Amino acid sequence: PAIAFAAAPWTLFYYMVGGSSKKNQQEGERWLAEHEEASTRLLDSLCTVVIEYLSLQVESGAQMLQVFEAMGEFITPPSFEKHALPYMERIARELQERHPEVPLMVFPRGASYALPQLQAAGYDVLTLDASIPQEEARALLPGACLQGSFDPAELVTGTPGSVRAGAHAMLDRLGPKQLIANLCEGLSGKEDPRLVSAFVDAVHDYKL
Repeated sequence: PAIAFAAAPWTLFYYMVGGSSKKNQQEGERWLAEHEEASTRLLDSLCTVVIEYLSLQVESGAQMLQVFEAMGEFITPPSFEKHALPYMERIARELQERHPEVPLMVFPRGASYALPQLQAAGYDVLTLDASIPQEEARALLPGACLQGSFDPAELVTGTPGSVRAGAHAMLDRLGPKQLIANLCEGLSGKEDPRLVSAFVDAVHDYKL
């Protein structure tokens, strides 16, 4: 399927007020605390933009949508619940109303504690990162379709044998059903193509 995506409102807000993954990491939370009314107005506007942007992508042929909360690592759980989750819930609700046939994926990077709430909000696929142990994910998220969560560092420093063993261990823990086998982070460009191929082959030849 053609998969379209957009950053979630908190992630867009975080970048807009000067934060990054490398520096000024406190700026997002500072703005929420010191400029709460203005922050709320901005987040609400960003939510509207994200909904319209994703909806237009469906109209242009997208068959699946992903909401990517890339900066979930840089917001506290209480702030996430107050300032991020309501907008992610609104995005899911409005997109389901407009495009009920289009599955919704969500990736709260660094905020996996919110996955049960996002599942309840109606997201069809929950993406895992390294902040949630694979062996706990199935118990925490019963019935969910999961995506993840192989360590991409293994595709840089591993061997075909270690990649194969790691991929099969991931599938043992997460199960081969209701799972999109993927990485827990994006590719860095340093990966060995042979090891990437080994990962794909290991997923394909996995047997219960």
